[in-house]
Amino acid sequence: MHQFAGISLKTRLYLLVLAAFIPVAVLIVYVAEEQKAIESQALLHRIRLLARAAADAENQQLEATGNFLLAVANAFLAVDGQAPRLSPFLTRLLNETKGYAAVGIVDPGGRLLASGDPSAMDTDYAGRAWLTDAIQQKHRIMGQYHDEHIHGQAVLYFALPVLSDDGQPIAVVFVALDLNRMNRVIFRQLTELPHGSRLTLLDERRGMLRYDVDSASWSIPSAMDAALRQQITRRQSGSIVAADENRKWRIYAFAPMTSALRPEPVSIVLEMPRDLALSASTRIFSRNLAMLALSALMAVLAIWWAADAFILRRVKAMVQASRRLAAGDLTARIGRLGVNDELNHLAGVFDEMAAALQMRLEREEQMLASLAQSREQLRGLSAHQNAVREEERHRIAREIHDQLGQSLTILKMDLAWLKRHQQLPPGDLSGKIEAMFEVIEAAMENLHAVIAELRPVILDDFGLAAAIEWQAEAFTRHSGIACRLENDGFEPELSKDQATALFRIFQETLTNIMRHAQASAVTVHLARCDGELVLEVADNGCGITPDQIEAPHAFGLIGIRERLHPFGGRVDFTGQSGQGTIVTIHLPLPPEGESP
Repeated sequence: MHQFAGISLKTRLYLLVLAAFIPVAVLIVYVAEEQKAIESQALLHRIRLLARAAADAENQQLEATGNFLLAVANAFLAVDGQAPRLSPFLTRLLNETKGYAAVGIVDPGGRLLASGDPSAMDTDYAGRAWLTDAIQQKHRIMGQYHDEHIHGQAVLYFALPVLSDDGQPIAVVFVALDLNRMNRVIFRQLTELPHGSRLTLLDERRGMLRYDVDSASWSIPSAMDAALRQQITRRQSGSIVAADENRKWRIYAFAPMTSALRPEPVSIVLEMPRDLALSASTRIFSRNLAMLALSALMAVLAIWWAADAFILRRVKAMVQASRRLAAGDLTARIGRLGVNDELNHLAGVFDEMAAALQMRLEREEQMLASLAQSREQLRGLSAHQNAVREEERHRIAREIHDQLGQSLTILKMDLAWLKRHQQLPPGDLSGKIEAMFEVIEAAMENLHAVIAELRPVILDDFGLAAAIEWQAEAFTRHSGIACRLENDGFEPELSKDQATALFRIFQETLTNIMRHAQASAVTVHLARCDGELVLEVADNGCGITPDQIEAPHAFGLIGIRERLHPFGGRVDFTGQSGQGTIVTIHLPLPPEGESP
């Protein structure tokens, strides 16, 4: 099918149909965003439940650990400070109690006095933060989450000072909790999370603990991005989408976690890969988008078939008929196009228009043929009149030359004889004869001028170049305007009619210069160029204007054109204000060696 300028009708129909699906697409996107919001809220609700469960579990753990430490402290007091006697008791207590990695008693200097598992214990705990804090504060202390390990497992130390009667610490009882055994309630909920999920306990300074779902173990997290940590710790709860340390997008849902174990604010953060956290919404969005694409494709196919069957084929027939008509085939018709609808009515109107146009063009062709015939007749008449005029001038000039000139010559001879044979002395008769001689000389000069004006003999005897040069000299004498011919010896071989036409055109050009140009100099060029005779007449006058060239009353210019038309010649008029006018005549010449 031919290409249309701009957007085709079929493309616009496609766009119109697809535009109808825009609200549906917007609705799909809106539903997907709503689903994402619901999943984000569900994730936030889960982390809040985890925070509450973790706080409850830690409170229970605190109470159990406190009772455990108190029992060990009482046992220490019962043996009256003989701590080594408690080692078997601590070993049995450690084996029977789940969740503890180590238990022991140290003196205020940090030296180990008794332990439940000597292989897991250090002998000197001096300088430990939890030991120093317990001695200074004289009550139960929880250690830091960072940098405390037993057998490679992260542990959390709790310490309780044993005070003397005067309130001074005499020993410190401590226990190490295995972090991987803490918060079993949380673990059961974390197992339901997708792979790649992580749970992080976060304070304002750094991450305290991180539980990895894939490895099912607690660890000390690496430093979290400062901007992300600041956003989490400044807000009570919420969710954030950000890139992790591996530049993968994750959803961070967080909520505050309050526990008696930690006086400072702590947030519990649940991290999940964004594509897994929002998998349901992504799946729904993809399914709806696929259905939308399928519906749009079916609609486009329907439009393609319907548009081609009911519109484009018929429009194509109209276009083809229109192009045939534009190419000049006036018999082009569309005919009937299927059902009787608007397009069929339009085709009928087109056929009526084509028929009317064909009739009008036929009439115009007849009129143009008649006009061309009349113009050729007028041109033939003009050429005939020019030929008759020239022939008449030639005949008159010949008659004047042959008869009147001969008579005047005889009369001049008789007067000369009379002058030689007069008997009277010089006097009045002699003066009269001299006057008659002068009259006869003037009459002969006028006679030769009239003969040259009617038909210059030099044109017939010496050719066009000599005639133009003679006419230029005569023009200079009569008008006072300098006129010169620039010719390198070129003498065109022309027929009598061609030479006469060019000479008369040159005369008409000089007449126009004298009347209208206000020039002081005229230059004439005659040459052969590209198989043409080129005659150029240039003056330095006021310059002809386009309006003067095309003026209907410029009969001189019209006559020049008409004189050249029978010979296939042409003339160009160019002029600039104050810079003169150039008249250039082109006349085709036969190849060299051929006679015109």
